[in-house]
Amino acid sequence: MTTQLPLPADMPLDAPTHRGDRIRVLGPGTPRLLAFIPAAFTPVCGDEVAELVQLAYRADQLGVQLLVSSCDAAPTLAAWLNEVDPGGVLVGISDHWPHGRIARTCAAFDGQTGTASRHTWAIRADGSRVLAAACGEGEQRAMESHEHGLEWAAGLE
Repeated sequence: MTTQLPLPADMPLDAPTHRGDRIRVLGPGTPRLLAFIPAAFTPVCGDEVAELVQLAYRADQLGVQLLVSSCDAAPTLAAWLNEVDPGGVLVGISDHWPHGRIARTCAAFDGQTGTASRHTWAIRADGSRVLAAACGEGEQRAMESHEHGLEWAAGLE
């Protein structure tokens, strides 16, 4: 991951969450780890979210917000996250409408399926971002990549 050059900050982009509020997803703000998933209620996505939940303590120590984004509607994302993250440590981002806008901005949209690709972006407070993890359909991102992404977002790398 650190061999990639970070991309400059995007224009600020807010989006609805699974909680019903809106938060800053791209642009300057709180350091974030933004993990795109293809769809709620799928096995690989559930496994990945479980691993992100395991990173919540470290993310909190570093002041990095953990975001999970899909093109699902906010109520669908909320129902799923209530099952896979009962402690509520992750923030679900609904990229439902305009459909895939955030994923498209991050080159993480699959136009064939209308879903997000498995990409994770680490975003620093200044809004610059770097691709922390990516993998193909049906594969699972390595937890180590997410750990490195947390550290990069926090400015430790």
